[in-house]
Amino acid sequence: MFKKAQAAMEFLMTYGWAILVVLAAIGALAYFGVLDTASLLPERCAFPAGVDCVGKALISTSGNYVDFVLQNSHGAAITLLQTGSATDDCTFADIKSCAGISCSPLAQNSSVSNNQKVTIRVNCTSITVGRFKSDITINYMDSNTGLTLQSQGSIRGKAV
Repeated sequence: MFKKAQAAMEFLMTYGWAILVVLAAIGALAYFGVLDTASLLPERCAFPAGVDCVGKALISTSGNYVDFVLQNSHGAAITLLQTGSATDDCTFADIKSCAGISCSPLAQNSSVSNNQKVTIRVNCTSITVGRFKSDITINYMDSNTGLTLQSQGSIRGKAV
């Protein structure tokens, strides 16, 4: 009876040490950059319903900015206020109205009609090559109620 228990315990100890060694090796490879975990994570631009992010964000290391496109799906016109905030040493810069590939700056506190797309630029002090993440808050006024609302979203992606 004890021989079976001893054999089972030896089996578990042998494979337990082998698994521990493999996990340590994988951890060392990831720590020294051999395994690039940044390429495994998906890029995303996510905002709640009403102010939807369209596509992926453009994250520029040479210009230290992030451009992303938002679409007003609020059901009515909204006024994007020229104020907002971002994390990771980034500041809310400007809003541009885009039709096709041409963009022009929106006047301060301009109305954005339903389903209209706008490009928003966030300037950062420095963006390094690799993974980028920032949480961004957009302030807007609902034309139906006149209330100033906030939409908090996040941008994750690979900076190039």
